[in-house]
Amino acid sequence: MLEINQKTENKLDSLFKIILIVLILFFYKVNIVSGDNNNWIEISKTSTGIQYIDNDSIQKEEKGVIEIASKYLKVDAKTSKVIEENIYIMDINCLTSKFKDISVNGKKNLTAKWEDPNGDTLINDVISNSCKNV
Repeated sequence: MLEINQKTENKLDSLFKIILIVLILFFYKVNIVSGDNNNWIEISKTSTGIQYIDNDSIQKEEKGVIEIASKYLKVDAKTSKVIEENIYIMDINCLTSKFKDISVNGKKNLTAKWEDPNGDTLINDVISNSCKNV
């Protein structure tokens, strides 16, 4: 009886180790895929910030509307050092030149509304560059 329980315990121990290894590999791969697969291209630069888009992320949503990933680096105007980084998933209406940030740093914005860039050079440049092939 003791021998049967020990065999069962050894099998369960081996099964647990295999499951643990599979889970570790799965989550490791997920981090690789979601982390550095971006093709960031600098679109615009001012003394206070740099705007990038990921050309590989452009998806057509509906007529004239695209979704794209963008990255904004806030820069200290005096030192030119990056002081903040934000990654946005944006919907852009190429027909009206309006945008909405549907996600900021991975957090969904459920109340996103269409906005006008209001002369913001960085956002205007993202819109014009992203929409040129739509």
